[in-house]
Amino acid sequence: MTANDGKLDRRALLLGAVFLVGGAAALMRFSRKSTATSDGAGPALSAEQFSLLELVADVIIPGTDTPGALAAGVPAFLRDMLAAWGSRATRTEFVSVLEAIEKQAWAQFGASFSELPPERRLAIMRTFDAESLGRQDAAYSKFKYLVLVGYYHSEVGATQELRYELVPGAWRACLPLTEVGRASAV
Repeated sequence: MTANDGKLDRRALLLGAVFLVGGAAALMRFSRKSTATSDGAGPALSAEQFSLLELVADVIIPGTDTPGALAAGVPAFLRDMLAAWGSRATRTEFVSVLEAIEKQAWAQFGASFSELPPERRLAIMRTFDAESLGRQDAAYSKFKYLVLVGYYHSEVGATQELRYELVPGAWRACLPLTEVGRASAV
């Protein structure tokens, strides 16, 4: 635009188009970077690790009468969190948990976690969970915590799993659980 007549001239139009194309290119660069780590070390998780993460998250929070971890986008949340936030040590811990679950599958059933039917995956996770929490494995505790945080901070977890009441009502100290129903999101 020229200051004199308030009309758009060709030079201003071309400058705006170049700015828009450059802005779009910059945005595309940031969207592609979401799978790469902040320190430039490549993707936070390989395709195989991400696939295993999806299966494990689905066992930890399966879809029932409410959507599970996959519907809430927990694996993608964890991948992006590791890429943008996680240190190299955190990523290493996270991958070591996934590798330990895979080793447990081979030890218990002689097959990869991804090749097993759902009931065997559940058996593996029950055993792994009991052993890891029993020995107070900090890496697994952090892993499981992040799965739960990813789920309950998602729209699905906060609105369909939990019940939101803007004003929860009058205070009554003792209620039967059947009257309360699901927990409330705050």
